[in-house]
Amino acid sequence: AAPPPPVPAPAAAPAAPTVPAAAREEGPAITAPLVGTFYAAPAPEQPPFVSPGDRVKKGQTVCLLEAMKTMIEVPAPCDCEIGEVLKANGELAAFGEALMRYTPC
Repeated sequence: AAPPPPVPAPAAAPAAPTVPAAAREEGPAITAPLVGTFYAAPAPEQPPFVSPGDRVKKGQTVCLLEAMKTMIEVPAPCDCEIGEVLKANGELAAFGEALMRYTPC
């Protein structure tokens, strides 16, 4: 009898955000307005819209969500300072899920 075929190794999981889980539950958050893929920058070769410590104005784009081949800009809800980015680039975001923590200015 022939030996069973080898089982393929599972694909590596995408890199998890570097923010500890306990820190993700503190302070106000910018949340996903829909289910989609999170993008921190307008294009792969460009810098992110925001980084922790950046001050942004109300309505300024902080990230993109892609849903059904459409890019949706996610704006800052108020003048604020970005505290932490909770999603990794290319990671799926659920409706209402926190994307970033911020401190109002």
